[in-house]
Amino acid sequence: MEMEFPASADEKYTFLTVLFVLALAAANIIASKIVVIFGIPAPAGIIVYPVTFMVTDVVSEAYGKGKAKRVVWTGFAMMILFLLITQAAIYLPPAPFYRQQAAFRRVLGASSRIILASLVAYLASQTCDVALFHFWKRVTKDRHLWLRNNLATMTAQLIDTALFIFIAFYGTYGFEDCLGLIGGQYLFKFVFALLDTPFVYLGVWWAGKKVHSTFHVDDSL
Repeated sequence: MEMEFPASADEKYTFLTVLFVLALAAANIIASKIVVIFGIPAPAGIIVYPVTFMVTDVVSEAYGKGKAKRVVWTGFAMMILFLLITQAAIYLPPAPFYRQQAAFRRVLGASSRIILASLVAYLASQTCDVALFHFWKRVTKDRHLWLRNNLATMTAQLIDTALFIFIAFYGTYGFEDCLGLIGGQYLFKFVFALLDTPFVYLGVWWAGKKVHSTFHVDDSL
């Protein structure tokens, strides 16, 4: 069977939305593992979560602010659905021969505080990313994609990291400890933001700026 790749503006937008949701779901699943990268501990989700910011920047540039916001809200709805599905799977009674229930709960279970932190940080940072991207787009008069991509993503990633750490861990850990966690995680996100710039250009080229003529853009949304 011949494989067909997205060709039309609609298909490419759908592909980017699916990629966004996939990266978001993967980040939530693997975040329970703490890894060490260059001597700094961080959740494993850090290797894929920056992809979500890259996708919103590509969608913002190629399809407009309204479509980017729709991707963000789609992701938020999928996070809620993902949470409900995983919690249902955790609390369903295991089969008598199933011996991994405790491990399953540890990997997919999360405290209500961490869930709240994840939802708040996601919505605030992704909304900020879209808004800042279009602010810098107006300031630069639609030039210097690399500049608005990095300024928007780096600011949004800082908001995401700070909100998540303080909501999830402040009180459990002291203020200085939380600042240390924020600093370590943000360092990786900062580097990823720099590294994703060529991929943003590639994604915008792949989507094609011509989509503005065939795809209705409503920046007032």
